[in-house]
Amino acid sequence: MQKRIAILGAGIYNIQVYEKLQEAGFYTIAVDGNEAAPAKDSADEFLHLNFTDKELLFAALKEKSVDAIMPINDWGTQSAAYVNAQLGLKGITEKAALASTDKGLMRDTWSVDKIPNPDYFVFCTLEELKSNIETVGFPCVIKPTDSGGSGRGISVLKCEDDLEWAYNFAKPFVRNNRLICEGFVEGIELTIESLSINGEVHILACSDKEKPNLRTRVAMSLNYPAALSIEQKERVYSTVKKAVLSLGIDTGMAHTEVIINGMDIKMVETGARGGGGHIFHTIIEAVSGICTPVALAHTLTDESFRIGQVMERGSVYRFFTVPKGILREVKGMADISTWKGILDIGMIKQPGQKVGDLKNSLERAGHVITEGVNRDAAVELANKAEERLEFYIEVDL
Repeated sequence: MQKRIAILGAGIYNIQVYEKLQEAGFYTIAVDGNEAAPAKDSADEFLHLNFTDKELLFAALKEKSVDAIMPINDWGTQSAAYVNAQLGLKGITEKAALASTDKGLMRDTWSVDKIPNPDYFVFCTLEELKSNIETVGFPCVIKPTDSGGSGRGISVLKCEDDLEWAYNFAKPFVRNNRLICEGFVEGIELTIESLSINGEVHILACSDKEKPNLRTRVAMSLNYPAALSIEQKERVYSTVKKAVLSLGIDTGMAHTEVIINGMDIKMVETGARGGGGHIFHTIIEAVSGICTPVALAHTLTDESFRIGQVMERGSVYRFFTVPKGILREVKGMADISTWKGILDIGMIKQPGQKVGDLKNSLERAGHVITEGVNRDAAVELANKAEERLEFYIEVDL
């Protein structure tokens, strides 16, 4: 019998998730609060509802007799966990959903389990931030505890003069009235994609990030596989596996970020989902050979499922660096899209929109995704593609 998968999210980046699941024989039900969600027509069925409303989601999916629920982003994990518990479905638990969407609770959990954290404290008001800042010192990082990814509200502070600005920058993205201040950690930031199957964590892909020296620290390139020594790789993978299980993610995807400096590792955060953008459905498969939407669906619906051999090929997720201004035109994309090794190329911003003001990852101008037999080949192709593009921008003066 065809398995029925409810997918929480039908944004433009999710279209390929639906296509790959259908190709593998799954029946897909898209759930999204946007009646004009870009991926709605890619699903077998569409439910127009706010999936952050747990009871509403439960009532709808109970009627649909779903076999599994797949949250695409952080906003859907707690609702998915609640419905899993009510319907007896395999997947994320309520404990794991809460721990992976509250950065304060996440750090507390890791501290108890001796997972390496930077110094940190949770606060609600500017006064609390000012009175406790000496426990962390400068430089430090301020972020919402529940911003839901995409780097919203995150900033790096160098001195006390930055406190009020950072607090006001983060506050609009806070839903639970709690923020977190963390010690800034020097080193290379890594992203690690994993799939937990019956309590065993399988690492599928690992990248290092390139970040410009900006206050908001938005990543502009993810390079796979990360440039690590054998010893560093073993240390990172071992730490990440412990961190994922510490949060209770024993079934399903996890997207983890860490910082490594020599052999010293500090956790950044973990989400109980696949990486955003094109990572979940395109890049992990390019690197590992594992089609993660399909592997996750099998994990949630088939007790006997075992993952195949994980490869380690090269890929780059490159975001275009452009000056601040108004985008007028981009030339060269059509030609580049035909090159061998180009998995995707496109603009996030459109002509007439502002570009170059990187307040968070949603403000990136566009991207190119490459693949290669190894990291160097993928990086070389990404560099070539970015050099070939011509951006016409009315620069702000």
